Amino acid sequence: MTSPHVHYEVEDGVATITIDRPEKRNALNYAMYDAIRDHTLEADADPAVRAIILTGVPGQFCAGTDLTELRPVEEGTSAHDRDGHTDGRHWYFWEATTPVIVAVDGPAAGLGVELSTQADFRIASTRARFSWIFVQRGLIPDTGAGTWLLPDLVGPQQAKRLVFSGEFIDAEEARRIGFVMDVVEPEDLLTAARELAAKVSTGSPFAIARAKSLLNWSTSRTRDEHLEHHIEALTECQLSQDHAEGVAAFLERRPAHFTGR
Repeated sequence: MTSPHVHYEVEDGVATITIDRPEKRNALNYAMYDAIRDHTLEADADPAVRAIILTGVPGQFCAGTDLTELRPVEEGTSAHDRDGHTDGRHWYFWEATTPVIVAVDGPAAGLGVELSTQADFRIASTRARFSWIFVQRGLIPDTGAGTWLLPDLVGPQQAKRLVFSGEFIDAEEARRIGFVMDVVEPEDLLTAARELAAKVSTGSPFAIARAKSLLNWSTSRTRDEHLEHHIEALTECQLSQDHAEGVAAFLERRPAHFTGR
């Protein structure tokens, strides 16, 4: 799926997805949402891509779903009829094996803040604002990220404050409660995101993919369940070409050249 309002480029191992619909505050119609998903899957499958950045045109991030194109749920619909919302397909940032960074310049509300919540890292400009606005529209966070991931990021009490009120918080408040990693000036935002992308993508892609999965699931498993998955991932890493290359690079005192295998 493509959209004239979503741009995609790859440079120096970093895929950048840019939302470009400023006249609608980057509100997402279905074609735009599908394009973001498809570009994320494309980047995650590309061995040349080591990190993914989602951002918007200057001064905008994403005001959520375009409500003028909202598809109504028909009377009598059962939750069991909506398996597309329970099979993880809307969690493509969280599922991606590649590190995902969102760079927020302007409002991130509704679906925009849900996508941000699913990312691995969040960097905000001083113009950024965040709102889980859903209750003000008679809804709950629509992808489930605001009710599952957000409490781990900011704690249950702060998560309930944000979700129950739907209030906007500014970038400094988002940093104070731990939702964003850093706040920078608008003109420095993409540079900061790319610098972070470089830092978190120098290691073995094979190992990073497994470490991300273990970290994502860490609070949802018992210790013993975690250790079962941990030793499986560790064994895979120890048998990988990337591990052999990492050891050889250390012994030969040179940079490692990882292939993700």
